[in-house]
This record gives sequence, C-alpha cells and structure tokens, in this order.
Amino acid sequence: MAQRSGNGATETDQAGEELVAPPANPAFSWDWLKGRAAALAQRPYQAPQDDLPETYKDMDYALFREIEFNRERRIWRGEEGIGFQLDFLHRGALFKERVNISIVEGDQAKPVVYDPAMFNFRQAPQPPAGEDLGFSGFRVHNPINSPDVWDEFLVFQGATYFRAVGQGQFYGLSARALALKTGDPGGEEFPRFTSFWIVKPQPGEEVLTIFALLDSPSTSGAYRFVVRPGRDTGIEVTGALFPRTDLNHVGLAPLTSMFLFGPLNRTGFNDYRPQVHDSDGLEMLTGNNEWVWRPLGNYPTLQSSSFMDPAPRGFGLVQRSREFDDYQDLEARYERRPSVWIEPIGTWANGQIELLEIPTDLEIHDNVVAFWRPSYKIAPGAPYTFAYRMRWTDRPKLPEGFLYVAESRGGRNFHQDRNLYVIDFVPEGGLLPNLQDLKLEVSATHGKVEGPVLQTNPLIKGLRATFLFTPEDELTEFRLRIMKGDTPASETWLYRWIPE
Repeated sequence: MAQRSGNGATETDQAGEELVAPPANPAFSWDWLKGRAAALAQRPYQAPQDDLPETYKDMDYALFREIEFNRERRIWRGEEGIGFQLDFLHRGALFKERVNISIVEGDQAKPVVYDPAMFNFRQAPQPPAGEDLGFSGFRVHNPINSPDVWDEFLVFQGATYFRAVGQGQFYGLSARALALKTGDPGGEEFPRFTSFWIVKPQPGEEVLTIFALLDSPSTSGAYRFVVRPGRDTGIEVTGALFPRTDLNHVGLAPLTSMFLFGPLNRTGFNDYRPQVHDSDGLEMLTGNNEWVWRPLGNYPTLQSSSFMDPAPRGFGLVQRSREFDDYQDLEARYERRPSVWIEPIGTWANGQIELLEIPTDLEIHDNVVAFWRPSYKIAPGAPYTFAYRMRWTDRPKLPEGFLYVAESRGGRNFHQDRNLYVIDFVPEGGLLPNLQDLKLEVSATHGKVEGPVLQTNPLIKGLRATFLFTPEDELTEFRLRIMKGDTPASETWLYRWIPE
C-alpha cells in the first residue's frame, strides 16, 4: 500500500495510492486544502477501510461510553494563555470510521499519533498491544461558563456531524457540513470528514480555526470553521465542494433535531412531561424581510415542506420554550438546549428552505432536518463555494416591538366538534402595541376557518390569537399573522394539519 507525505504528516489514502505528489512538508493553507480536495475529486470514491477489530466494531454503546480521554493528556493543557483544550474520541460502536487529526502551528501541520495511554478504558476492553485503533473525532473545551472550569462546548464526531453550545446550555440539536439526497426515495448519502487540521491559537486569542476534508461518492470538499465560544457561540463556515457527479439534491447548512410532542401535537403519548423536544419550531427571515414561524410536528407519516425564497436572510431550528415547567425533566433539561440560527454570507439565490419531519415514538431519534437547497444542479468541473454564520443561542432576536410566537396550542373546542387553535404572541423588548390598531389575518388551504379572535393576554404581557377549524379530508396549510394597517406587526405563523 503506497503512502504519501503531505501537510507535514505521513498518511495512507483510502485507495492505497497517491492522490497528489506535493513537496515534503508543504506549508499548510486553505488553498492547499482546496487543492487536495480538488485532486481527490479526480479519483473514484474509495470507501473507508474496515480495519476496526470486531471487539470494538460490535461494542455495545453503553460499554463504548466507558472509554474516556485522559484529561492529563489534553492538547494545550496548562499552556499559558491558550483558551482551548482538545480531547480525542476513540473509535468503536456507532463510530467505526477513522479520522486523521493534525495540529497546525505556523504553516506546518503535525499529525496526532494514537496512543492507548491517552484513554481510560475502565470497563471497556484494552486495545491489542501495538495496534493503532485511531480516532473517531474530537471535543473542544473552554472556560465558557467559569474562568476556572474547562467545559466542553464543541464536538465533531460521526460523518460530518458537529454540535456546540453557548453559555449555560446543554447539547441538543446537531449540525452537519452537507446533506445529500436527504428525503430522496433512493436513499440518503452521508458524506464524512476524513481529516481535520486544528490550528493552535495564539495566547489570548479567542477564536479556534478548524479545517476539514470531506469525501463521499458524489463529491469531495474542503471546509473551514472559525469558532468563537461565548454567551452565543458563533461558528463561521466556509465550504468548497468539488463534485464527482452532478449534485441534484444538496442541502447547505443542514440542522438535525428531535421533536417528539408538544402542545400542538401529543396524540398517542402517555407521558408525564408537557413537552419533549430539542427544537419546537423552524424560524425563517425571508429575502423580502418576512419573519416566519413554523411549529414542528411529529406526524404519522413523513412530511416534507419547501419554503421558496430567492435570497434567504436567515433560518434556524429554535427552542422557544425556556422554562423548566414546560418540560418537567430533571435529566434531559430540554429548556437549556440551544437554538441554531444560520445567516448566509453573500447571496444564496434560487433555492428553498426544506423541512423534513420524520415519524418517531422515541426521543433518542433525531427526526427533524432543515437546510437550504439550491434549485439548480451543481456540476463537476468547477468548485462550488459558499459561506455562512451559525449562532448557537437561546433564540434569535427579532426587531424591537415585533410580535413573535411564544407558544402554539391545538385541540378540540369546548363542544368537541371542531379544532381550536391558540397562538400566544409577545413583543420583542416588551412594548405591547395598542390592540385597537391591530387586525388578525387567518387562512387555510382547505377546510373552514371560523371565529378568529385577537385579544390581550395579560398573564404573558402579550396577545392571544384563536380560531376554529372544521377540516376536510385533505392536507391543510394554515397561515396566520397580525397586521397593523398594511404592515405585519408579527411573525407569520404557519402550520400543517393532516387527516388522521
């Protein structure tokens, strides 16, 4: 099997042959990584090597979690002024594929060499002597919550998945670098990061830069992540794709979350908790400056929704219910899960935001996916580049005084003969507009809407909109908003009803 020297590290490629023949120890750079991705795309895709011992490949996940990184071996531990520390994650159970990890200092990259002494195996089996089992990903620590405590705030592990938190948050939804054929009848394709390069920050530097090489049957790619932890953790993502084939179903900035049930949708769940979800809605800011709120649902069948927008200004999966009483779960603490807001850098033209809601009866499954999908195919021959900012936050803030949806509820009315929907709005910043200046607009694509009412809700210092709905036996899309004259005073509330 041939080996090659590059980026200051000696690696064996998956095909066992040289992809490029760079000079020894070339300077690492973004341009160099894009060149490597371009060269990789000129070759047929090679699946990752199946070199993990059966003991680890078939390991129960609970036993796999016994393997922890030895904090005494953390990268940059104890180095004065360095605001980040790194743990590496072992391979095994769900995480079988090897990823190469290098540390970049100046313009040189040095590979991190696997050593079983990096890990405490506890009840898990020790690796065979002298065998390089490798890494499946890494975690990043920072004194994000307290100057004296190194809390984990970022993790990359599995395919192109990564998760982050801001101050005081627990891990919840995940992000991915790229979605391919998500929801396609022919099956989804999962690209994976094969290599990472993590740049050592300078003393006092508050950002961490991570580079990654992506590969899949359809495309290769180069990625750069510039990470700034804080009250809101920000990640600026730059990507360059080098397709091997036409890419007809691409998802940029994909987010993956869990929604089991909530006040609009809890049929069939006999549970002591009022709500169970990592996110409760899809929020969008369209190119024509319309704020849209679409509550999530757990439907009996797969639901796919597309929101056409020639130039979106932002979108994200959001957790708005922020009180412990909303969930009553002392372990999961869903009220502390982050929201993620995506802001394109430059114009993302000609496409739509897609939302997939997949049926599930267990909260361990991520069943919601949202991303921006170009309406055109991406062809081989030239790199396809894009960039966006991510904000891991409690919730995105709207313009001062603008009304946003605090909660949505639904069920039968008092006479049990029609559906009743109740939507509570509160103003951003707390200044409630005069009710006499407002009017409520409600529509449905099928069925009959009756009795729309807009009234004050003094208990939340906001407004309550209600309407009755007599359904027909057809999928129905609701649209509701509060107007002040000809100008929207609130988000546009969208929801989908399907026949039982």
